[in-house]
Amino acid sequence: MPVQTGSQSPYAEFRKRHVRQQPSPVVWQWENLAKELEAAEHTEYGTLTLAAPGGSHEIVPGTSMTFQVVRTGDRTTTHAHSWWHLYFVRSGAGTVIFDETGESAELTGGDILLIPAWSAHHFENHEADEDLLLLNMSNLPQLAAIHNNFSEEHA
Repeated sequence: MPVQTGSQSPYAEFRKRHVRQQPSPVVWQWENLAKELEAAEHTEYGTLTLAAPGGSHEIVPGTSMTFQVVRTGDRTTTHAHSWWHLYFVRSGAGTVIFDETGESAELTGGDILLIPAWSAHHFENHEADEDLLLLNMSNLPQLAAIHNNFSEEHA
């Protein structure tokens, strides 16, 4: 990557770009979300991300909300990263395993789970008839904005 020359601007101009903006209230109707989730491709770490008006992949600055589906009989790859997760179990049942300690927790609809940054983890769904549907809040956008979003997968 070549080294580039920086630029400068008057401080008053800089300040104008960083004026606090009041976000608008936003609603996502479950009926619409359910249809989109049904039709969406379910990748291992996320299916559908909620976005605020204006195209940002954040619900509020620095914070994202993503639906994650763990299909019946499936599991995610063990991984760790620099952002935290706050998971809301929307439906289904499964297990989260914290691979460094071997501890696990059973999850069912209505449970809430905090995974701190750099906690190696994965999900398993041993259910025969229902996907595990998680709603994941994280500070990934905040860390990406300061070029501090790092992750690693474990074998």
